[in-house]
Amino acid sequence: MKKNFKIILAAMLFFSAGIYANPKQDITNGTILHCFCWSFKTIEENIPKIAEAGFTAVQTSPANTCLVGDYGGLDLLGEDLTGKWYYHYQPTDWKIGNYQLGTRDDFISMCKKAEEYNISVIVDVLPNHTTPRTKEISPDFIEAVGGMEKLYHKNNKYHISDFSDRLQCTTYQMGGLPDVNTENPLFQKYYMNYVNDLIDCGADGFRYDTAKHIGLPDDPKDPYAKENDFWPIFTGQKPIDGVMLKNAENLFIYGEVLQGGNSREKAYTKFFPTVASAYGTVLRKALTEKKLKASKLKDWKHPGSMVTWVESHDTYANHGESAKMKNFELRAGWAIITSRKDGTPLFFSRPKGPEGVQFPGFSQIGDAGNDEFQNAEVKAVNFFRKQMQDEPEELLNYGKSDEIFIIKRGNKGLVIVNISKKTSKIDLEVSLKDGKYTDKANSINFPVKDGRLSGKMPKEKIAVIY
Repeated sequence: MKKNFKIILAAMLFFSAGIYANPKQDITNGTILHCFCWSFKTIEENIPKIAEAGFTAVQTSPANTCLVGDYGGLDLLGEDLTGKWYYHYQPTDWKIGNYQLGTRDDFISMCKKAEEYNISVIVDVLPNHTTPRTKEISPDFIEAVGGMEKLYHKNNKYHISDFSDRLQCTTYQMGGLPDVNTENPLFQKYYMNYVNDLIDCGADGFRYDTAKHIGLPDDPKDPYAKENDFWPIFTGQKPIDGVMLKNAENLFIYGEVLQGGNSREKAYTKFFPTVASAYGTVLRKALTEKKLKASKLKDWKHPGSMVTWVESHDTYANHGESAKMKNFELRAGWAIITSRKDGTPLFFSRPKGPEGVQFPGFSQIGDAGNDEFQNAEVKAVNFFRKQMQDEPEELLNYGKSDEIFIIKRGNKGLVIVNISKKTSKIDLEVSLKDGKYTDKANSINFPVKDGRLSGKMPKEKIAVIY
């Protein structure tokens, strides 16, 4: 009996440790797969493939109760009013589960599967606004925050006309979405219950949508606000009504602070990493113009800790500014940001269908995206990143060509990206030991002799060598 009790106690301790493990460093040093519009069940079914591809975390679409728009359809962008992905960005309550992604039980099951494979779960959250169809908002939610008159900022009736004006940016409407009074203690308590429930169910971190539209402590205050304390509370620095954010020190939290104007990303990075959106813009232009100048791509154009991307769901889905990019261009960009030393790279999983087409119509909300996350070049770069921790980086072009881009990591390895339409001979000084090397992505042979690596780099290929 005593022996059985010890086994049970050990199991309990193991289970409780598993709930609040420390994924923060693994995510920071690893790679995130943005499972855009995948259901919880779809993510769960694909966890083994995601782990095999070398990703260390998945990011879900918003898990909260949301507006059931256009007859509850599941078309990603239906022209006949049968769907649209953006309804899960229109909260009606802060409870886990919605008609697009699945139930709370589905979320729990997904998190358990992810934990089995050492995959962390990041949830997209959006406390800054609700659906504009205010009659659809849960009465329980409205009552909990003190009534409709306390749900929104006083300036909510105005639309942002000047994003550099911080009072406008943090308290006015954006995109027709009502701006929540995130400084209302009653709202903060209600929302805290939601994020803590996500953590209890297995979430390891959060991506804060429209984070730059929630005020920093020294930003101008809305007339209804006593203090701008949302970020200190929801990064675990202070409680709300005696309730703290659970496991705060081990959570990976980052914010969508799109750069430009008075975005104050340096101030936000005192609380969490923010997105390197400006670098993404520069990188996409370099890829499409086939001008990968190392001198221009060294600067991250960001002041601190960051999440990096080639494209995001916004650049793909909103204005389609990145939607025409081809799969190899995206992989080449992925190789660049993932092989580098800094930042945490996020891979956007596009819907299935022909490349270079926005919403090609081959998949619905809930389905998995295309197979690019499993591509051998993506996988090889993901594992390269794991092997190169703490190694210094050197970025260079091969010879005078802007079409061959090289990332060296100390004396351990390098990645070569050839975006040209022709095969090129390589003869490059390296600090690798002499020997025969076969790249991990395309099985290209590169002998190293007397400190020089040589071989043929095929057109539009990525070589991962270590």
